[in-house]
Amino acid sequence: MDNPGNGSWNNPENATHCGGSVFTKEQIDLRLIGNMPISVFGMFTNIINIVVFLDVEMRVQLVNHFLLALSLSDLLLLICNFFFLILPVISNMSSRVDLHNAYPVALWYAYPIGLTTQTCGVYLTVLVSVHRYLGVCHPFRAKRWVSGRPVKAAIGGSILFSILINVPTWFELFITPCFEPKFNSVINEVGLTEFQQGYIYRIVAKVIGYTMVMFIIPFAILIIVNCRIIVALQQSKNLRQMHSSKKSTASRTMVMNQFRMLRNSKYTELFNTLSKMTGLQNFRSPSFLKTNSNSVRDRSVTMMLLAIVGIFLFCNCLALCNNLIDILVREQLLTFSNELFEMSVEIANLLISLNSSSSIFVYMIFSSKYRTIIKHWLGLQKRKKVNGVALTTALAAQKALELSVLPDEVENRRRKSNAEKFSQSQGSRQPLSRRTSSHSDIRVEDEICADDDSDARRTSSRRKLLRFATVQ
Repeated sequence: MDNPGNGSWNNPENATHCGGSVFTKEQIDLRLIGNMPISVFGMFTNIINIVVFLDVEMRVQLVNHFLLALSLSDLLLLICNFFFLILPVISNMSSRVDLHNAYPVALWYAYPIGLTTQTCGVYLTVLVSVHRYLGVCHPFRAKRWVSGRPVKAAIGGSILFSILINVPTWFELFITPCFEPKFNSVINEVGLTEFQQGYIYRIVAKVIGYTMVMFIIPFAILIIVNCRIIVALQQSKNLRQMHSSKKSTASRTMVMNQFRMLRNSKYTELFNTLSKMTGLQNFRSPSFLKTNSNSVRDRSVTMMLLAIVGIFLFCNCLALCNNLIDILVREQLLTFSNELFEMSVEIANLLISLNSSSSIFVYMIFSSKYRTIIKHWLGLQKRKKVNGVALTTALAAQKALELSVLPDEVENRRRKSNAEKFSQSQGSRQPLSRRTSSHSDIRVEDEICADDDSDARRTSSRRKLLRFATVQ
């Protein structure tokens, strides 16, 4: 980039004439009437998303950490799109010299930062899908592998990767002085560097690198992972329907049998018979309601992430097609109308802005906590306060208890198996004395009782910790 302090910036004789307006009427209409309202609305909604996901209740779920980073990325992308796409049009329509001098500098910074945030948003969407894939298809592994530190490391890795992969974009543009007869003065103008126009860089970075990194790899991962999630959800739905049908058939049979018992019973035995009718109560037990609530919440989160990925794929498909067309046209493998291609590029930019602005509607539809926080802000619903420290402690303890279930269960089974083998071997052998046999039986019983006591203590401690974190 040239130094603004040299003499050419103030000497019209040393400056070339400016190129003038390069925007067509269709481009101006799409950017000012279509892209600008969407970008402004998206900035506002992403600020709301960031504030909501910073709430203590939302930070409990690890998936919201990805959504918080994604909202930050979308906000920065929309801001950069405003300076990169909309501000140049406003500047060319304006008669202010300072605005003409300011927008090339803003564009020089907005272009690489915008590409960086776009890359980060793409791979954060991929991480969200992979995170949900592990939770749906490999739930036990997800409980052991997916915790706070790996999630933060994955988010930081995607940000670092996006910054490094877009370092060359800082050297694609430069600012040069030019003489503008309309103002009769020298103003700033942005241009393409020789580095950006080089054949090797265009082939390696733009054709191969950009297409693979921004489209082929993430699109393939998203399609494969989300297809697996959809198949797993369909299988889970079929199993639930099968189980519910069997359960309803069994409950109807049980109720009919119990009514037959009532019909054939004597009046003195009526209350005794009614006390035995507990089948219908099982459907309203707390454990059933809790399991059903957790299942509904998990399905809602999965559907929300599937909707986010679906909108992402839909809004980025045209950009992928434009990139492939540009490659074929540059290599002279395809002839395409320049006006039609520019119109397609503007529509693709509009869809990318729409993708970054529409996430609030997905959150409002699928997230009950998100709706509760928004209603609380609007004064439509009172919100219960939560003891954040107690809730975090209880969740951490519950996580540790869940992770300790499998090893303890294996250890208990091993001890009981050894005890059974020991008792069988003692029964098959000739006992040396009654005292030895009695001592071995007592030792085996003590081990089994110790295992039962440990299970009881674990259950009791879990119940106390969860009760400690109840809503105030």
